Amino acid sequence: MKTGKTAAVTGGASGIGEATVMRFAREGWNIVIGDINTSRGETVAEAARLAGAASVSVLHLDLADEASVTAFASETYARHASVDAVVNSGGILQNGIRFLDMPIEEFDTVWTINVRGTLLINQAFGRRMIDAGTGSIINMCSLTTYRPSPQPAYAPAKVALKSMTEIMAADLGPSGIRVNAVAPGYTLTPAMQARIDAGVRDPKAILDKSAIKRLVHPDDVAEAIHFLCSDAASAITGVVLPVDCGWLASSSYKSYASQPE
Repeated sequence: MKTGKTAAVTGGASGIGEATVMRFAREGWNIVIGDINTSRGETVAEAARLAGAASVSVLHLDLADEASVTAFASETYARHASVDAVVNSGGILQNGIRFLDMPIEEFDTVWTINVRGTLLINQAFGRRMIDAGTGSIINMCSLTTYRPSPQPAYAPAKVALKSMTEIMAADLGPSGIRVNAVAPGYTLTPAMQARIDAGVRDPKAILDKSAIKRLVHPDDVAEAIHFLCSDAASAITGVVLPVDCGWLASSSYKSYASQPE
């Protein structure tokens, strides 16, 4: 089934981005993968073609480089007359570190990629979506959008992306563009698995505080993203949807001073 629709997915070569590419592929979308790792992107693209994508392109994208973002958007529109969905899955993580010990260079890198890079993508595609009078944009928030964590660059960046989502929804909504975000919980991506293996993430601590006793999988987040980009969500804009196995609710519940017998 080919829908005639097109999605651009940043960070589409791995993790949540890869799962999102595959979710849209199964619906027969045209897909443009933007990633700094184009070799891995080609592997994902081949799997997406086999899954039913109408077409898949892989373009180099460095979110820290404004020229790269501009080129990515221009090349995407050179290949497709319109883009129906933009998914901002590209970004980097940060290990726990004390506030006073964090090098400012680390802060700059996280914000340059996660916040500035997302903003640049949204401006580049948003301008063209206004001309088309339609489109859906998804930003990537986090549990740290709602709860503090010992990630003094990453966590404030995810708070900023919530604000960006709401600003964009109000600003672009009259032009027919919906802007939402997902807030994944602890998601078993390759990057997360590497941190678990290295001992810098404790899966037991995550499960102990989750209502549903499992980690989030990339496919779980991809399903939420697909829904928010679909006609079924046509009245939804400006929201940040947690996909966290109930971690936000349960962690607060379990911290209450008196627990029921």
